[in-house]
Amino acid sequence: MLERAAEERRGLTQAEREARGLSVSDLESIEEAVGVGGRFVLALERPGAARLGVRWTPGDPVEVRSRRAGGATPERAVVLRGTPTRLELAFERPPGDFVRSGRVVVDVLPDDVTTGRALAAVDAVAGLERGAGRRMRDLLLGIRPPEFETAGEPRGLDSRLNPEQREAVRVALAARDLFCLQGPPGTGKSAVLAAVAGAAAREGRGQLLCTAASNAAVDHLLSLCLDAGLRAVRIGHPARVAEPLQHAVLDALVEAHPDHRLARELFDDAFALLGHARKQRARGRSRERFAHARAAQSEAHALFREARALERKAVDAVLGGADVLCATLAALGTEPLSGMHFPLALVDEATQATEPLTLLAFLRADRVVLAGDHRQLPPTILSPRAAQGGLSKSLFERLVDSHGGAVHRMLKEQYRMNDGLMAFVSAEFYGGELRSHPAVANRTLAELLAPGAALDVPPFLFLDTAGRGFDEARQERAESFDNPGEAALVQARVEALLRAGLAPEGIAVITPYRGQALRLQAALDGAGVEVDTVDAFQGREAEAVVVSAVRSNVRAEVGFLSDLRRMNVTLSRARRHLFVVGDSATLAGHPFQGRLVDHARAVHGYRSSWEWADS
Repeated sequence: MLERAAEERRGLTQAEREARGLSVSDLESIEEAVGVGGRFVLALERPGAARLGVRWTPGDPVEVRSRRAGGATPERAVVLRGTPTRLELAFERPPGDFVRSGRVVVDVLPDDVTTGRALAAVDAVAGLERGAGRRMRDLLLGIRPPEFETAGEPRGLDSRLNPEQREAVRVALAARDLFCLQGPPGTGKSAVLAAVAGAAAREGRGQLLCTAASNAAVDHLLSLCLDAGLRAVRIGHPARVAEPLQHAVLDALVEAHPDHRLARELFDDAFALLGHARKQRARGRSRERFAHARAAQSEAHALFREARALERKAVDAVLGGADVLCATLAALGTEPLSGMHFPLALVDEATQATEPLTLLAFLRADRVVLAGDHRQLPPTILSPRAAQGGLSKSLFERLVDSHGGAVHRMLKEQYRMNDGLMAFVSAEFYGGELRSHPAVANRTLAELLAPGAALDVPPFLFLDTAGRGFDEARQERAESFDNPGEAALVQARVEALLRAGLAPEGIAVITPYRGQALRLQAALDGAGVEVDTVDAFQGREAEAVVVSAVRSNVRAEVGFLSDLRRMNVTLSRARRHLFVVGDSATLAGHPFQGRLVDHARAVHGYRSSWEWADS
């Protein structure tokens, strides 16, 4: 990934970098503030609040440089938050004047730190030769089967858990080394993990670790643990943590600790003494002045040591008082977690994490519960050679392949899709084993629309653009596709849903291609509707989901649409209504897409755009 990113940047013009979402130019500072942990926060916009054209996420590492060649040394920061017109960055210390008073360029950087920690985890697991470490390594290699204790159902479980979920909690707590929980869309695997955490805390099993590859997944776990009444602490850069959860971040909790406040006073005194020492030296070279300077400097260093000890004491107090520590897998390779060990680690979205990164959880805990769904999106691997070498297969999937039912359970009751949406997903991806909870099985979108609204809203509707000439377009300087004709149909559908009374937050627009997502974001700007790529929308849901398939060509090439796991995500985000716009002449050349179009006809959800009112 790092080689690809470096190669991508070399030789590209600024316009090409911006077209690929790697850079934003002509930004200027409009606001300054001090954020959590004493970090310096800077808000940047283009003149006139012009659109930025990028969709970076909180926590992305960036480099800020002068737009003039040969300017000041670039400054590093991380994205705190972003909107279509504004970018907020967090710096560890106040940046140079060129950032705060001039026009700058911001480049997103590859995260090489995560790669280094993943490689170190592989070396560490390879070196486990004795005792429990060797047994765990043999389990990971498929040499030894997993072991489980005999245990009854834990006491105090949430009464809302269904029997399968309760059984999953029991098996997870009975695991002596490893358990894999498969959670198809809407089946509540994260709720099971939270129940495991609560039961383990009640049983006095010691401090737990909750982790995942992405910050969003960790924040979700943190929220569930807090809702369950657990004392949970989020470890990580505050910029990478959702705003409503900032109160649980380690930095914020440490800042509120009395020892930290005292440490701040000592730091201030120490810096004042260092300033006094510099003044003494600057005023002359007498023996007395040098003695005063040395004494002040010595006293300052003593205060620094005392302040650091107090800060460490505050950190230890906050960490020690927690039932659960929540952090990304990458954070397990650095302080304070790199020196800690846990009786139990819970890993959510484990099927989206690379195997080397997931190994960090096994190095930090005696027992590990992996939760995910290997029928949805796999780890993101940009290198074809790495993918061919097996890196695109998660540890979860490999362990299920190795140990089968001995290590694995699948949740089968889902709480998201109505029956009309679930049927195709269940048959295609889960052997027909999914079932809808009675509370969602028969719900419809019409129930949420204004009385008398005349809108065609069956559970699944496929709008066929075949023959309309809505051809895909490959963007000139970006490696993506868009489709202006489909975008117009999507925009019309969203506007029709809004006019019919559906709230904007109940609508999501998704597409496999970034180019189309950017086009739709611009078209629907101000509508309050979420627009994103399929990959970015995994784990989320909406009442109505509008999908643009994009691909329309005479070669019947479907690109990303041939990835069945991506299609699983695409078709399983909606609760009540799924609206797919696509060209059947192109799509039906692929077996899966052909079955999807046939399914639309079978459930009376097929419409031709030639006869569609909004065309």
